[in-house]
Amino acid sequence: MKRTKKAIFTAAFFLALESSVAVHCSYGGSEDGFPVTVVDGLGRRVTVEKAPDKIISTIPSNTEILYDLGLKDKVIAVTSHCGKTSDVSGKCVIGGWSEPAIAEKISSLKPDLVLAFGGLQSPLAPEMSKRGIPAFVFFPRSVDETLEQILLVGRITGKVNEAGDIVRRCRTRLAEIEERLKNMPLEKRLKCLRLMSTEAMVIGGGSFQSDIIKKAGGVNIFAEIKDDYPVVTLEDIRERNPDMIIFNRDNEKKAIDWFLAQEGWK
Repeated sequence: MKRTKKAIFTAAFFLALESSVAVHCSYGGSEDGFPVTVVDGLGRRVTVEKAPDKIISTIPSNTEILYDLGLKDKVIAVTSHCGKTSDVSGKCVIGGWSEPAIAEKISSLKPDLVLAFGGLQSPLAPEMSKRGIPAFVFFPRSVDETLEQILLVGRITGKVNEAGDIVRRCRTRLAEIEERLKNMPLEKRLKCLRLMSTEAMVIGGGSFQSDIIKKAGGVNIFAEIKDDYPVVTLEDIRERNPDMIIFNRDNEKKAIDWFLAQEGWK
């Protein structure tokens, strides 16, 4: 890969999207629509008895979604990573992604709702259930699932109208992008490598990020691998000859320095 012909691109993925796709939920008989029961990203039924006043977010993108829904004042705690993308001043910090003590810290704050993510955090949801704390796990496999699950967040937080406003804006933007790309041949689309860490962990076809790249007009060079986050070799990357390398904002400098330090990549 010649550096003069390739781009090293840093991107932060922000997914505050909404949709009018079918949503699995049921409502109570009160005027405000509560209690409400939805099915989260792990296929779990989650019931929220009333509009939550105390919400804990365990991942930056969830925090951004909650803020966009107008719930900043309702978020009482976040992880140590959330401050990189949102103003979390005055919020309690419960720890990192999946520290063993995170469940105890959450429980001690007595939240009305926990908004978690799948993967490493998946065990957190059943642990919260044991403690009587509703936990919604955000775990999309595509852009459409992302949209559906954000709509569900709007339902369980009592922010249906606000979520509807978000969907209209985002769907309009997505339609504009689709229109611009509809006549672009495959060979003209950028071949993208999404590097997740300094160990050549990338995104496979099973990750929602692969779908994001596709909808943005790119081609994920490891889309044929169905795993979410496979670990590949530098030779695998060379063979696919990407046009663009996408790093995460959290670790961009470390990842770029590591990548360019590898033999044959300077």
